Amino acid sequence: MIVLDTNIAAQGATTQYTSFDFNSISKMSNKFFCAGDSGLYRLEGTSNINASDDATYSSIESYFELPTMDFGISGQKRFRSIYVGYEATGNLTLKISTELSAVQTYTLSATTLGRYARKVSINRTLKGRYWTIQIYGTGVTFAIDEINILPIVRGHGFDQN
Repeated sequence: MIVLDTNIAAQGATTQYTSFDFNSISKMSNKFFCAGDSGLYRLEGTSNINASDDATYSSIESYFELPTMDFGISGQKRFRSIYVGYEATGNLTLKISTELSAVQTYTLSATTLGRYARKVSINRTLKGRYWTIQIYGTGVTFAIDEINILPIVRGHGFDQN
């Protein structure tokens, strides 16, 4: 079952739960509860318990992916850096790919004093017209405030190299 939860206070931000072994979710007193054939559970923390075996825990993987984009520029681009404003209880992974280049990943370190702005220098081998950006973590609670990117337009046109 796939469950979608919309946070009206966060301007309609939506969370999608996958591999969700429940048929309903409810919020009472700022706590979330899920129900299914195996019982009633409180949704909290960064680990998942297997309902059929109370001793089996697994970390929850969370991620979001921005739509693939060309930034309104039809030519090939490179990024020198990406600025990410975030907070996280553990390390996150920033994953970047294009239609012409291999996937590159970068680590966003856990923050200890609240929100943090980090500059991530991007490998110059990444190039292309269409860019896809994903941020993910396992067993990590995180919030992303903003992602700033200034694409550098290549003068080489549409070559494959």
